[in-house]
Parts: sequence; structure tokens; C-alpha cells
Amino acid sequence: MKGPYRFSVAENQFYVLGDGDPGHLENGTITAAGSNGLAAGGMDHAVAVAGISAGTAVISFDLSLSRLDPDESQPWEDVVEFGYTSTTGTAHLSACMGPDEETDDMEVYEVGLAFAGPSDYRMRLHARGRGINPDGVQEESEPIAEHYLLQVWPATA
Repeated sequence: MKGPYRFSVAENQFYVLGDGDPGHLENGTITAAGSNGLAAGGMDHAVAVAGISAGTAVISFDLSLSRLDPDESQPWEDVVEFGYTSTTGTAHLSACMGPDEETDDMEVYEVGLAFAGPSDYRMRLHARGRGINPDGVQEESEPIAEHYLLQVWPATA
């Protein structure tokens, strides 16, 4: 388990991206994430829908070479599993508007999520607290409401 880390949310979204330009996010993936209410993935990109429109959230990562069971250690409100394909062997959390170096744990953006190299992966995002301040701004003076856990394993596991 890696984390928990603080990271930035903007425009109700955050991403997992491979190397390259984040401008290649596909509308189909964004639509799919909106349809299931949480997250969806594709080739070298995934998008997650946050509750807050902007501010800081918390995320942890659970990376494994074998399939992971959904986490039951926390009272997660939403859990979605989806596919992710890494063509480059790199995948990292990415903030919509870029990291906030004053409030973010910058290590969160360095965790290698495509740890088995170029391949197909399964990802499962767990979330809680997204309904506390929907479309609001997470102020630095308030306790962080949104918490996430992203589990990742090779699809062949």
C-alpha cells in the first residue's frame, strides 16, 4: 500500500495518464465515467469523477501482480472496476490543472501505476466523501472530505 497522499482536483476530475499530452483524453471515457458515476479507463488514460469541483483530496494505491479483492477496510461509498491499457509502460496520477506544489504531496504523481510495463491492467477505484461538498471547493482550512483508493493489477493475473 502506498499513501495516503494529498492531491489536487479541478473541474470535478482527476486522471491516470501515460507519458504524453493529456489532451488525448477520449470523450467516450469521460462519458463512461459519468455514466457509472466514478471512473473509466482506456488506452494510456483513465478519468475519475470527484465530488468537489476544486481542492485537495486524498488517495492511496494498492499495486499487486495478482488480482486484488475489493477493499473492505473502509466504508467505501462507491467502487468501480475498469480496464486500462499502458502502451508506454508508464502511468501516473495526474491533476486536471496540474499539481499544486504548495498543498500536494508531490510523490503522488511519481507512483508508477503501470508497474509491469506495457500491458493491460485492471484498476478498481474506491471512493468516499464525494457527497459531502458536491461541486464545492475543498478549502485548506477544512478537513479533507474525499478519500480514494486505487487498486491496480495486470489484467492477466
